[in-house]
Amino acid sequence: MPRHNPAAGCGSAVLEAPPAVLAANHPVVPRGRDASAAPAHGSDAPVAASSALPVPRSALKRVSFGIIAKKEETKTAYPVLPDNPEASAIAARILERTEQFEALKGALETDKAELKFLVAPHYFAVNHGRHEVPSSISVPSPKGEVLVCFQNRYSLLPDETGLLPVLGERTGEFFRQSFELKIKGDKLPADKTQELMDRLQSLFAEFNATDALEVKEGVKPTAEFHAARHLQLTPAQNLALEQVCPIVAMVKTKGRK
Repeated sequence: MPRHNPAAGCGSAVLEAPPAVLAANHPVVPRGRDASAAPAHGSDAPVAASSALPVPRSALKRVSFGIIAKKEETKTAYPVLPDNPEASAIAARILERTEQFEALKGALETDKAELKFLVAPHYFAVNHGRHEVPSSISVPSPKGEVLVCFQNRYSLLPDETGLLPVLGERTGEFFRQSFELKIKGDKLPADKTQELMDRLQSLFAEFNATDALEVKEGVKPTAEFHAARHLQLTPAQNLALEQVCPIVAMVKTKGRK
């Protein structure tokens, strides 16, 4: 049988022909035919003929949707433009330039990430001890000014493990648990959250439906963290936190003359 090579094709399924030795030692015998009809290819032992097996009846319980229409996945057939050399040339140019744009976009994103990495130490050092913190750092260049803007946005962390070596017992001052269960957990009253969760789970358990509950949880900064970090943490601590919970930054090339 063909082998599936998940490493080939950038994640696409790639079928490879079996090695010649394997194919020679395992000849394919059509269903219902005598094994003697297939060449042995050097093997003295006959290959057993395969026979069609009866398909078992499904014991799967299905829900009837009655008159509700089922969506059928079909490939849309679009009308094709008749032969038009000018339109064809433009389409080809679009495809070529799109490919060039995607390559340039990837290089640009890499440069932006590297610039943010180089600017971050100065951002935390120059703003240390300040209550009102400018949002950006200006980077002059021969081509003009570029602004690296540090936003009050952070990614959700899976847990607090990486924060403990930096903040220790103060972790709870700057970060809190956040979760979603078809509701936003950080919007619930803190003193009633556990009771609400217990009652919700009890209700679903009553109907044997606890498997239907899904939760997405993690750890994120408190609302005051973005401003408080400059007053209460050292530049070294902020840089260490940057490795665990990086601040979302944007690089702007327009907006100021």
